Amino acid sequence: MRVCHFSSVHHVWDTRVFYRECVSLAKKFDVTLIAIGNEGNFVKDDVRVISIPKPKNFIERFFKTVFKVFILAVKQEAHIYHIHDAEMIPFGILLSVLGKQVIYDIHENTHDDILLKPWIKPNKRKLLAKGYNALLWIGSKFLHYIVVVADPKFLPKFFVDENQATIIQNFANADDFKPYLIEDRSKLLGNNLFYVGMIKDMYYNINPFLDAMVLLNKKGIKCHLHLIGYFGAGISTNLHELHFWEQLKDQITYYGFLETPEAYQISRQCKVGLCIKNQPESMLVSHERKLFEYLAIGLPYILCNQSFYSGLNQQFDMGESVDVNDANAIAHSLEILLGSEEILLRKSQNAISAARQHFNWNMEEKKLIELYSYLRFN
Repeated sequence: MRVCHFSSVHHVWDTRVFYRECVSLAKKFDVTLIAIGNEGNFVKDDVRVISIPKPKNFIERFFKTVFKVFILAVKQEAHIYHIHDAEMIPFGILLSVLGKQVIYDIHENTHDDILLKPWIKPNKRKLLAKGYNALLWIGSKFLHYIVVVADPKFLPKFFVDENQATIIQNFANADDFKPYLIEDRSKLLGNNLFYVGMIKDMYYNINPFLDAMVLLNKKGIKCHLHLIGYFGAGISTNLHELHFWEQLKDQITYYGFLETPEAYQISRQCKVGLCIKNQPESMLVSHERKLFEYLAIGLPYILCNQSFYSGLNQQFDMGESVDVNDANAIAHSLEILLGSEEILLRKSQNAISAARQHFNWNMEEKKLIELYSYLRFN
């Protein structure tokens, strides 16, 4: 069975799209991925990858890249197509009308996200959000939705019920992360912190964590931040503009963007992981992917105190849940984690246990392969 994933937004190395879904499906099916990148065409982990240069702007993306990606997808003559972007829904509907099975993978609450985007004029946000919902409703009549939600109660937001959609969580693959697993991080030298992902953007802001490091310096607690990732579109990449850069530059190692294996190799020396994503409570429907990666490697974390996360943390006691805009609260949590080997060890062991028993991609992989097998013959 031929399978084609295609995206005009996601990078070829996207953790969910490539490392989880495509690699998992390639164990059973013939898989091609068409996505953004400058790597050309290649095969990795039995997945054929066709990379498309990143568009220079929104105009190029919507009027050139989407059509280029779609034409390449059609040429694959796949039995099942799997799309990842809202702008690809019309193409997915067309493929469905032509007799193909099509999956729309919904990673986030796009409707509510549109209402908050600062680069969209306020008087246009509601119109665009309503347009997206209309497209989503039409798409639900033609496509099978894979939805990342923490609870089935959120499915009606996407105009589907449990019979029309499959929930595939963003859990980490424990086998992939096994090389970076540290059973007892309390024995590691130094107060090394780890962050990988978006550094500054709409929902991301590393500055309060840097402010917290300054507060800890005043208490004689020195931390070193291993910072891996990239800045959002239109955000200055000048590190000197980060809070307290001159005071902290000797306490930060900035690596830029790294692929997942390279990034997590660095995590082996770190005691605490940072989750800096901070979305409004009203739009949350799923957990952040990075959280589950940290659990898989036994890395206690600091993350936002939205009810989703604080509830999870209360249940499993794997890190600290705080207001990630409050430098004092962050500093206090870091002091708790770094100041007690007993606490750090307990939370690390709890994270490992939770990852193995509850938050493991292997369970989601089975659901994904079963869905594909079902769609192929229905």
